[in-house]
Amino acid sequence: METTCRVLRIDEQLYGCEELPAGQPVLCDVTLADPAGARRTLPYPDKELTRLGIDEGSMVVLTADGTLKKA
Repeated sequence: METTCRVLRIDEQLYGCEELPAGQPVLCDVTLADPAGARRTLPYPDKELTRLGIDEGSMVVLTADGTLKKA
């Protein structure tokens, strides 16, 4: 099932002084709100958000497999 949501916040995950293992993408916590106002936060690769042009305030489609598409 696909759900159209608004992106409320995008926060880069904090890694502290630890470095990411080689090949691991930088993740952001993306907070979404559906039309009923229910909120959900999911981790998403920063590079993919940039590639898709998804920013705070964007309307997106959250697919059943957890991927985002710009609406």
